[in-house]
Amino acid sequence: MPVTRIELYISGLPVDLREALLETVWNELRISPGMVTSDGNTELALSQDHVAPEDAPVVVIGEQTYSRVTPEKLAALLRRRGTR
Repeated sequence: MPVTRIELYISGLPVDLREALLETVWNELRISPGMVTSDGNTELALSQDHVAPEDAPVVVIGEQTYSRVTPEKLAALLRRRGTR
């Protein structure tokens, strides 16, 4: 089974929002940036690439891009994708 990559675009995000998104991933998957889940199916990466402020925060899960992601929306996306 291929590894699902979760990429958080953090450039320009307020620290508290970045930390809330990272905490959400930790709570759902128990991984931090650079880590892979224990089953080897999901990895987390951070990107410093610039995104348009009106789209931030941006999260890419697999090949799907999501804009204006809140921690709650991220948790729902992770649960729905079965990355848990």
